[in-house]
Amino acid sequence: MTPLLLHVPHDSTVIPPETGADFLLSADELRQELLCLTDWHTADLYAADAKPADVLRAEVSRFVVDVERFPDDRDEPCAKVGMGATYVRTCAGQPLRSLSFERRAELMDRYYWPHHRRLDDAAAERLARFDRCVILDAHSFPTGTLPTQVDFSAPPEIGIGTQAGHTPPELLALAEEFFRRHGFVVGVNVPFSGTMVPNRFFGKDPRVQSLMIEVRRDLYMDEATAERHTGFAPLQAVLTDFRTELRRFAAT
Repeated sequence: MTPLLLHVPHDSTVIPPETGADFLLSADELRQELLCLTDWHTADLYAADAKPADVLRAEVSRFVVDVERFPDDRDEPCAKVGMGATYVRTCAGQPLRSLSFERRAELMDRYYWPHHRRLDDAAAERLARFDRCVILDAHSFPTGTLPTQVDFSAPPEIGIGTQAGHTPPELLALAEEFFRRHGFVVGVNVPFSGTMVPNRFFGKDPRVQSLMIEVRRDLYMDEATAERHTGFAPLQAVLTDFRTELRRFAAT
């Protein structure tokens, strides 16, 4: 275990059979939504050769539950477009599924809350051992726009997300300098903002520090097929080097 924890929330494509009946889309339509919204290959991209204890990956697709969202739709900006912790709208705003209050609670209890308990525990273990936990929140984003974006201008190649009280200026500066030094166009809190902070420590413990990195998908994959292309290995190497920089930061 190291003070650095990799959080990979959106690369799973697993939709358990018992959740399939919730969806209003055909199989082909659901595949198209998955193609658009899955953060394809991010576990391999960010966590190459990482110790399993340092990686927390969501076990199911974000179409089952989105562990990156606040649990209460009243607190979650993305819920305004039907993409809170339990999605009910597609990227185009069409009905995705109809969930009763009871069914939503079932999904949250089975898939959302266990993930967050693991996240809380992983952060607590690092605080107990190292007095610090640094989270790399690992994402990718499409070249096309999504309704959950906070910025719709020309997207950067690398987006960095921050959270007040949990992303210290020196951590943000490290990330900006690193990716710009490697020749990437970098944006801060564009096209998406924020970063994952475990519930138990959110707004309470500044020793838990977090940074979201979003890589534009055309840098490493064919967005029409989700297949990796020749850009994957070089980008994976850059992100592995970045993980090394973060480990050094976490150890200081």
